[in-house]
Amino acid sequence: MTKSEGPVAALARRIIQAQGPISIAALMRLANTAMPDSYYQAQQPFGAAGDFVTAPEISQMFGEMLALALADQWQRMGCPPAVDLVELGPGRGVLMADILRTWRQAAPALLVGASITLIETSERLKAQQAEALSAHADNLSWSTALPDGDRPMLLVANEFFDALPIQQFVRFEDGWRERMVHWDEARGFHDAMGPLVTAITPPQGDVWEFSAEAVEWAAAIAKRLQQQGGLALIVDYASLPGQSSLRGVAQHRRASPLEGLGAVDLSAGVDFAALANEASMAGAAAIGTITQGHYLSALGIHARHAQLAANASPSKKRELDAGLQRLIAPDGMGACFHVMAMIGPQDPPPAAFETSA
Repeated sequence: MTKSEGPVAALARRIIQAQGPISIAALMRLANTAMPDSYYQAQQPFGAAGDFVTAPEISQMFGEMLALALADQWQRMGCPPAVDLVELGPGRGVLMADILRTWRQAAPALLVGASITLIETSERLKAQQAEALSAHADNLSWSTALPDGDRPMLLVANEFFDALPIQQFVRFEDGWRERMVHWDEARGFHDAMGPLVTAITPPQGDVWEFSAEAVEWAAAIAKRLQQQGGLALIVDYASLPGQSSLRGVAQHRRASPLEGLGAVDLSAGVDFAALANEASMAGAAAIGTITQGHYLSALGIHARHAQLAANASPSKKRELDAGLQRLIAPDGMGACFHVMAMIGPQDPPPAAFETSA
């Protein structure tokens, strides 16, 4: 290990020296989750003191709106007495805490019949989630896969899919080549191109990104919905067709994805069309996407903001105003984040998606 590189970078370098260039997917897996020193295992990503702020941490209104959307779908499904409530990538547990608090007030029967599963690999984050959700400890479990069972499933995934590893393919005059990562003494980690790839038929454009893990998760979610019904809400960055979306973030700023491995969050835009295709092949239905701003507005976030602001102190009202704008404004999260719904084949279209079905 050189003086300036951390354990993740040192392992990536040794792998490359032993076997040659590695895929971006392999690099993302090492950097984000694969070892104790990987980003989500060792760092504190979330909040003002971390590297980025997610929607649930910006305002309680985000979690409340998703909670009401899930509860509304439960009612549209005939109020089944027992459901599986699942969150993929629960962060510090803020979103789940807001969902359960809202259900306690607005849908207590749903809360009583809900079995809660958090999909998480980080022991550090599990501890924070357990603390945030301590009131629900008797009905809370962690897993790395969707729960089995014969109950309908209500699932949320906020900024989960963007952290899954991607492969990236680039168009050249003679065909498509995979973008790889190499290392040498002079340049450190840098791009390298693999051999021609003939076994794929990418869409039009100069760059095509594919995440095997993302489509595997989409297929698993869709299979469960096809069998037991329910609703999955996926909220995330959308990929830009034909362009590279790989990015690094550290201390609330963009950072090089090839520097500071293990200390920088690596993510990429989500190919919602690929997720929808997996849902269709599994016999479920994918609806959307619609922008986060449109979705939250359709669910009633403005009314909830007015309700909270009516009795708020001036400083709290400013906080609520800023949170609302950041969540829904086109120059905030409102346009760059998209929302997709997945439902079972017999389930009604969920709230805010009725006209998209």
